[in-house]
Amino acid sequence: MKKLSYLILILFSSVAQLTSQDVFEGLPYKDGEEITYKIYYNLGFIWIGAGEVKFKVVEREDHLEYTVTGKTFKAYDPVFKVRDFYISQTSKETMLPYNFMRDIKEGKYERFDSIAFDQVDYKIVEYFGHTRSTAERFDFELKEVVNDMVSVIYHLRSQPIQTLKEGEQIPVRIFFDKELFELNVNYMGKQHKRIKGQGRHWTHHFQPELIEGYVFKKDDLMDIWVSDDDSQVPLLIESPISLGSVKAVLTSYKRDGQATETDDY
Repeated sequence: MKKLSYLILILFSSVAQLTSQDVFEGLPYKDGEEITYKIYYNLGFIWIGAGEVKFKVVEREDHLEYTVTGKTFKAYDPVFKVRDFYISQTSKETMLPYNFMRDIKEGKYERFDSIAFDQVDYKIVEYFGHTRSTAERFDFELKEVVNDMVSVIYHLRSQPIQTLKEGEQIPVRIFFDKELFELNVNYMGKQHKRIKGQGRHWTHHFQPELIEGYVFKKDDLMDIWVSDDDSQVPLLIESPISLGSVKAVLTSYKRDGQATETDDY
């Protein structure tokens, strides 16, 4: 279950700068939105429900605050305990992040990552290490604006995906782990997709490239099905990992104080 959060957080978006305060007013998500996914792992022919990931949006006076928490269920903790926390602070004027923090514990693996973005001068100050107390400072200079692992998801949802053409590629720039990752996302078109617990929905199907390493293999692709409506919520995410495969299924969506629950597997 290593790197649970990568399976949802390494998504994609356009990185074009948006400059109007009215941008937030027209976004498909609002203050107080909460989305919950259940994480399943494939062990042979069996899908095991092992944990959940929750996303939340909070509007502050001058920025948006996105938080993500991931954890294993108590019954799964003895096998591999996960407690992950992410937070991204994004300007309401540019819709670009200026602060990001990741504090994760996955089995014996720990990682603390805090990043300050200067999106005007293209500079980054990052504190990176196993824990907050042992993190070291690193400075970087870039050539363009960039997203973090969380803000990139909300950039995706803010894009006019109805205008995309099947086969179109979207470039992505994400910075974390002291490195800039430039990936491509393939738009596979609209699909009438059956999502267990929710029935069939018209969706937009995307395939982001994944970062090769100890979680993903070379040429691996993630599949994401996004709702074909004003909310543009990812309904189902499926991905290979180094051993087996994993999927994240939407189980709860709350917007404007109204919650929608879906049936479990």
